[in-house]
Amino acid sequence: PLVHQRYLSIGISSIHRKNKNYLLQTIESIFSQSSPEEIKAIVLVVYLANNDSTLNKQTAKEIKDQFSSHTDEGNLLVVCSSLASYPSLQSLQRNFWDKDERIQHRSKQNVDYAFLVNFCASLSHYYLMLEDDVVCASGFLSIIQQFIHERREPWTTVSFSTLGYIGKLYHNEDLPKLARFLLLFYDVMPCDWLLELFYQSKAQKEIITFRPSLFQHIGRISSFHTMENALKDPEFQEDFGDFGDFPAASCYTDIPVFDNYMPEKVCPPGKGVFWGRNVLSGSTFTIVFETPIILQKIHIYTGSAEYKQDILYSGYLELGKVKIKENDSATCRIFRRAGDFCNGKFELDNFDQVMEEQIHCLRIQVTVTQKEWLIIRKINIWVK
Repeated sequence: PLVHQRYLSIGISSIHRKNKNYLLQTIESIFSQSSPEEIKAIVLVVYLANNDSTLNKQTAKEIKDQFSSHTDEGNLLVVCSSLASYPSLQSLQRNFWDKDERIQHRSKQNVDYAFLVNFCASLSHYYLMLEDDVVCASGFLSIIQQFIHERREPWTTVSFSTLGYIGKLYHNEDLPKLARFLLLFYDVMPCDWLLELFYQSKAQKEIITFRPSLFQHIGRISSFHTMENALKDPEFQEDFGDFGDFPAASCYTDIPVFDNYMPEKVCPPGKGVFWGRNVLSGSTFTIVFETPIILQKIHIYTGSAEYKQDILYSGYLELGKVKIKENDSATCRIFRRAGDFCNGKFELDNFDQVMEEQIHCLRIQVTVTQKEWLIIRKINIWVK
C-alpha cells in the first residue's frame, strides 16, 4: 500500500545464489542503518529475477516473514516478472570473446535492471540502485539528501560507491529513458558499461563520486555462480556499532579547509568529513557545545580508507571550560589535556569514572607540523 510518493526508491535485482544468499542481510542493513524518520522517506523494491517461480515465491515468503512490518507499511515491495516478457537470450552476438553462458547472463541482467527501474519510475523523486549483497553506512539517506540539497550543478548519475552498479543515484524522471537505453543495448555490453554511456549521453562528462563510500560488498560468491567475487570498496568506512550521542555543537579550526570539507561537515551529528591542508604545529580544531555536557566517552578517528596517510600524526585532546566568544567563532578560556592521539585515533572510554564535571569545549591540538593533509572522519561523543 504505497500511500504517497517517497523521497527515495531503492532498487535491488536479486538472483538466488547456490552457495550463499545475502539478500535478507542486505534488506536488514538498509532498514537498520536508517532512523524511523528516514525509513518513512524510503521505499525498497526487490525484483526477484530467478527463472523459477517456485524459488521466487519461496524467497518472497522469507522476505514477508522477516520484514512484515515494512511490507505492511509500504516501505518494502517485492516484484517479479516472467521470462516470456524478455527479449531473446539465445544466439546473442559475441563482442568480448565471452562464453555464450556469460553473454546470456549479462544480457539477462540488463533486462532485469530495465524492468526494475521502469517499475520504480513513479514511486519517488530519486532512485538508488543497489545489489543484493551489500551493507550500508549508518544514516546513508541523510547523507544523500544533504548531497542533493547542496549540489548546484545539474547531474544525471552520482555514485555513492566505487563498485560496479552499487550506489548509483538517478532522478526518477530519467528512469524510463534508462530502461529504454538498457533494453536497446541489452545484448551489446555489460550493465556497468551501459550506465557509464547513459550519463555521458546526457552530457555529464564524468562520474560524480561521493566520498567516503556509503555501500560495501558483503558477497563473495557472484550471482554468476562460478566466480568468486572478492571486490571490496577501499573507501567504505566500516565504523560499525554505536555512534554515540549528538549534543548540539559548533566547530572551528585555523587549519585551511580543502574544497568544501568544512569543520561543520564532521561536527556532531556530522554526516561527512573535515579535510584540511597546511597542518602546522599549534593548529587547533575546536568543538564548542551549545549547552555544557558531562562526558562518558569519546572516539575521534582521522584519515580515511582511501587517504590513509591523511591522519593526525602528533597531537592531543583537551577539555575546555568557561565558554567565550571570539569574533566569528567561540572557544573556552580554560583547557586541560585529556590524552594523546595514537595512530591517528583518540579513544577514551571511562571519563565518567575520572571526572564528573561539565565541559563546554573539546579541542584537538596539533603538536608537529605535517606535510600530509588531515581528514577528521568521525567524532563520536557519549554524554552522561
